[in-house]
Amino acid sequence: MEEEKPFIFLANLPVIYYNTFMRLKSSYELLQNVEKFLVSFEEEVRRAKSSIDLQFYTFEADTVGKRAVKILFEAKKRGIRIRFLQDHFIDLFHNDRSIRRPRLNRRLHRSVVNEWNETKKLLAEMEKKGIEIKRTNPLGLFFRKALQRDHKKMVIIDSELPSKSVAYIGGINLCEHNALWNDFMVKMTGDMVSIIQEDFNLTWEDKNIGKITKYSDGIVLTDSRKSPQIMPYLTNLIDHAEKSVIVESPYLYGKEIKQNLIDAAQKGVDVSVIVPLHNNKRFFAPSGRFLKKLIRGGAHVYSFEKNGGMTHAKAMLIDNAAVFGSSNFNEFLSGRICEINIATENEDMVRQLRKKLESDMQVSQKQS
Repeated sequence: MEEEKPFIFLANLPVIYYNTFMRLKSSYELLQNVEKFLVSFEEEVRRAKSSIDLQFYTFEADTVGKRAVKILFEAKKRGIRIRFLQDHFIDLFHNDRSIRRPRLNRRLHRSVVNEWNETKKLLAEMEKKGIEIKRTNPLGLFFRKALQRDHKKMVIIDSELPSKSVAYIGGINLCEHNALWNDFMVKMTGDMVSIIQEDFNLTWEDKNIGKITKYSDGIVLTDSRKSPQIMPYLTNLIDHAEKSVIVESPYLYGKEIKQNLIDAAQKGVDVSVIVPLHNNKRFFAPSGRFLKKLIRGGAHVYSFEKNGGMTHAKAMLIDNAAVFGSSNFNEFLSGRICEINIATENEDMVRQLRKKLESDMQVSQKQS
């Protein structure tokens, strides 16, 4: 009898098996920009029967934030329970600018502070209208916990009704400046929804846990500050690559993952890396030196040119395994920031992600 090929994600990794009473067929839809995500989100909110849970790293009272809240207010009037998790990051940055750092341009600084105040007013209005709100990761005295963030972006709808439940995860935040960048969310149905819901519930109770949880055709990976799982998993997966690795991230960083990508390239794996041409951050971003070492090691490096040169997409395609979610694949931030990712060999999801990454490479400048 031929030995069954081991599931790729279980190789050398501790996995928690998630017991479900109903084995649901998985579906995935890659939504390539903020507009497509919001249209899908609005449709699903209108169909919601019992609950809507949302978690975002950045949320602002601009056209994007207000549009999302408007449809939530409509759902609340129908009696839907709505919970909203919002990180304290918005008390540091708004409209991608620091609130706390004084500026020579006083008008610009005053504008950023005014936007922050408008967001706080909108959050207060949401609470007044019955939306439950919790803030993740207080900044601490003198902002000493500024790097300890919860970076997840997710929506879960009707998880109590497995045949009707849906979840979204990815890199999109509810704010205008994120809408200008290249980014995506993935809409999913199946038994992964209950796992994502469990993670939301733990975060709501301030009990973030880093673990790897298997579902029918993939795994859900979560990072906590005490137990990072995503980066060790990814470096292991890259080590097992046989044909190709494609990585897209604005903040790819770290000695180990750099070496893993170089080692893969030197054993004949086709390695491609997509980064922004014009990054919105100076820190925690791949430096020119970092990228040059990848090129000398045999990797292909592409600088994304559309959307003002900024891609905020976070994804990996390793052979026939798709990885996507909130993680930026940054070793420095691993263990400091809470994240959530999906890894799956679902053929349809792999096809959609391959098409997305190859499309992004076509509108990128290859570095040499």
